[in-house]
Amino acid sequence: MKKSLNIGVGFAVIWIILKLVAFNFQLFLIDLKPFIFANMLFVTLAICVALYLKKRTKTSSNLLDDIKTGMATSMIYTVIISGFIFFYYQSIYPEFNTSKISEMEILLKDESKIKELRKSKPDMENRSSDEIRSQVLGSVSQYYSAKFTMIISLLGLLIYSTLNSLLISIIFRKVIFKHQSDSSAPSAS
Repeated sequence: MKKSLNIGVGFAVIWIILKLVAFNFQLFLIDLKPFIFANMLFVTLAICVALYLKKRTKTSSNLLDDIKTGMATSMIYTVIISGFIFFYYQSIYPEFNTSKISEMEILLKDESKIKELRKSKPDMENRSSDEIRSQVLGSVSQYYSAKFTMIISLLGLLIYSTLNSLLISIIFRKVIFKHQSDSSAPSAS
């Protein structure tokens, strides 16, 4: 179990280093997709490596034990990455949040956007332009807070890593280590 935790920590550290290097060289500061996909790749690799090492060293295990190994690896990864994301957007790069909020302020200065909001949302039909601006900016500032970003990344990685642990455990048992799991089953006499 300790080895699987170390694998999760190792992949989390690699992702953090990549994020800090990109910040240092001003790469992908606004476009978050490469880091989201890297996150998905690293949590998948962490689960695969932990399960592979476990299957190589342990001769018999059940599906629940494999899922537990994958979950332990991915949970430590998820907690470390979510904590770093909070720290990153709170302390290292808070300009991201303020730039997104100021973009929305500039967008809301256009009266045609306010009219579109009135048409698209019936509850804003009878509100003044200033009320609509303040409501939208309030929700946008909450959306681009470091705490909200951390919670969303925590929930997203939690769901993704849970499903991945289950699927990868099944794939490892049924495809990759098929002969190992078949030979450990008791034979019918």
